[in-house]
Amino acid sequence: MTEPRGVAAGGVRPGGRPAPPSPAADLVWRGRRVADSPIASVVILVMADVDRLVACLASLAKLHEAPSHEVVVVGNGTPVETLAALAGLDSLVVVPSPVNLGFAGGCNWGARFARGRHLVFLNDDTEVEAGWLRALVEVAESEPRAGAVGSRLLSPDGSLQEAGSILWRDAGTHQVGHGLPAGSDSYNRVRQTDYCSGCGLLVTRDAWGAVGGFDERYFPAYFEDVDLCLSLRARGFRTLYAPNARLVHHGGASLPDDLRALVAVRSGRRFLAKWGDSLRDFDPPPADGDRDAAVAAAILRAERRPLPALQPEAADPRPSAPPTEVEALRVQVGALQAAVALGDELLHQLRGEHARMEGLRALTGRVPGGRRAAAWVARRLGVR
Repeated sequence: MTEPRGVAAGGVRPGGRPAPPSPAADLVWRGRRVADSPIASVVILVMADVDRLVACLASLAKLHEAPSHEVVVVGNGTPVETLAALAGLDSLVVVPSPVNLGFAGGCNWGARFARGRHLVFLNDDTEVEAGWLRALVEVAESEPRAGAVGSRLLSPDGSLQEAGSILWRDAGTHQVGHGLPAGSDSYNRVRQTDYCSGCGLLVTRDAWGAVGGFDERYFPAYFEDVDLCLSLRARGFRTLYAPNARLVHHGGASLPDDLRALVAVRSGRRFLAKWGDSLRDFDPPPADGDRDAAVAAAILRAERRPLPALQPEAADPRPSAPPTEVEALRVQVGALQAAVALGDELLHQLRGEHARMEGLRALTGRVPGGRRAAAWVARRLGVR
């Protein structure tokens, strides 16, 4: 496959020195030691800095007995000077984007440059353990109808974060095993599950092509991994949990606190609008008193749920034409439009909150001592 126009040839300058990626000129920079036909492509998004990415890449470099793989780093709005720090790592594929494409858009764009027969999406705030990638690939290739395979996520203290996840009827979610102590051997077998988080998630090429990747309407984040697993199931593919694919997930929000709640609610509404009818097949969220029993029942239900007929032929899983500058611009413009729409919604919400505050101030003005009380509260909150 020929490289897209504007790509540094092999990512190497005359004299053998690596050429840094340049978002102004290059769509991709491919290191000299990257496999031509890898079994798996590990796609990692990075944003403002690469500090967390360093430990992640170091852990991947220790996978000496792993299946052949490439690591595709997508600079999701990352400054060019920051990405240039990766130029000396000739085992990487670097895909710069001057625009933050969101989680779904960034993963989809990175997948366009990936050559593996399996796509593996990994957060930059993770460190994988020995055998992680092999475990994912073995589960994927042992089950003919496997569409996605999720990892066993651990916290830095060794406690369990997730062993597959449950989806409730109201679109709420539950991470199975969350909080179990380090060394717990619970949930140690492969099983079909409602969904697995997009952190450490393998998706087969056939399944990826059938659903067309992540749904970019969940810009900038949240619910895209749940949506993907439901889309795979609708096409007849299984989502499986691989207990031996272990990684440590440090966590850390990529969105500021004041924006995170708005984005989560917004994406949740879109998810409900798309999948509301399908959610009738799922259990209602449990009351506090019977949560353990409800979780156990939901795990069993997910394992036994029948699949529709397999429909893998919906789309070409491996595009014949490489990405072009025109496609890159289209993707970037789409992300900018989504960002503007999100900003408009945030501004509308802030105006509503301001109107409510003004109404409260007017009300307190009619109450004896109300103005002094309102002024005192405003000073404590730092509001003028």
